[in-house]
Amino acid sequence: MKTYLLPIFALLIVSCGDSRPELTYDEMLNDVVLNFNIGTVGGDSVLKNFVKKAQADSVARQYSNPTMKEEMMFTLISDYIDAGQVDNAQHLYDNMLKYAEQEYGKVSQMTATTYKEKAHLYERVGDLENAIQMMQKSAEVFKNLPKNDINYYKDAEEFIRRCEEQKSKQAANNIISFFYEQPINKYTVSGIANENSEFKCYDLILTFHHIDTGQEFSVYGGRTSWGMKLDDNLAYPDNKDGDVIKSPEYDIPFFFADLDFDGKDELITDLSPYGGSQRNVGAFTSIYKIKNGNAIDATDYFTNKSEIFKSIDQYYFFVNNARKEIILYADGGAYSFGWEIYKFNNGEYIYDRYIHCDQNINSSGYTVIVLSPQGQPIKSFTVSEDKFNRDKWNY
Repeated sequence: MKTYLLPIFALLIVSCGDSRPELTYDEMLNDVVLNFNIGTVGGDSVLKNFVKKAQADSVARQYSNPTMKEEMMFTLISDYIDAGQVDNAQHLYDNMLKYAEQEYGKVSQMTATTYKEKAHLYERVGDLENAIQMMQKSAEVFKNLPKNDINYYKDAEEFIRRCEEQKSKQAANNIISFFYEQPINKYTVSGIANENSEFKCYDLILTFHHIDTGQEFSVYGGRTSWGMKLDDNLAYPDNKDGDVIKSPEYDIPFFFADLDFDGKDELITDLSPYGGSQRNVGAFTSIYKIKNGNAIDATDYFTNKSEIFKSIDQYYFFVNNARKEIILYADGGAYSFGWEIYKFNNGEYIYDRYIHCDQNINSSGYTVIVLSPQGQPIKSFTVSEDKFNRDKWNY
């Protein structure tokens, strides 16, 4: 299940009772497929993959309970979002609303949260009108729920205010300016988004102003995906894990990383929606070296050096500065996954090893296998969850 849906399910566990009769895992899966997934179009492959993964999920089977069906529902919605099938995802949210009202009533945490997530998905695809309408419905429900840490009434009101403001800007001239509130890599970063009616998105121009030297340059930032938030106080996420730099997710159109380990960060940008190699995430497709205050296009230099730079996916691309390694996270699930590691040596990027990880069913630890480029096991070991999270990029 995707990380952006995990908080939803956590809320449901807190707010929804267990009054329904308990079903087996297979009964819940069958119920989701036959009764919940009604009316979707062109999603057969998504549904088949979902069923295949669910049937093979031996860990989840051990924890079948009345709330498991909701987790399956949100996981299926997540799969449709990952596949770029936004209409199907919204249709499943509609089905979820019917389910929530039937099971918990119109005034319930689940109903309010589902409206909220529908609104965010509309916002991501640039449909501000529907985003506002859905969030208004969410706010109405939250207003009648107990005032506590999981009541998002104030957040809903702020969402509506922001969307109304953005909608007014779009109506004025179809050009939106935006600005990041904190300096990033010693640059203040601003930009403009120009409407692209052909692709129903916005083309981004990013401007970087160095806070020490005052030097400034602009580059093409790519296209919006999921209806990028565009306002004057954007927050840039922390994409550093010790010595490791992670490519940002969602609607962040650039990041800095030292790709050739010369002590100077490159600028990676030109975001292409659904351009990645896995799960239809976006991909960053341009690399710039910063020389004398100017951005010099070095994309061809890096892609000619290694295929790894043709797969700078959102979420899944990492740079380990301490070990001079480029990491590409391989497609995997919550319990079995891995990543490729390319080592930088004498100016070349050499595929060095593959790390495969399995979460142990009966404990909180992981079994790790290090494989050679030819797929031969080099070593394997078991570690605790804490040690795994601390050391995983150094295996």
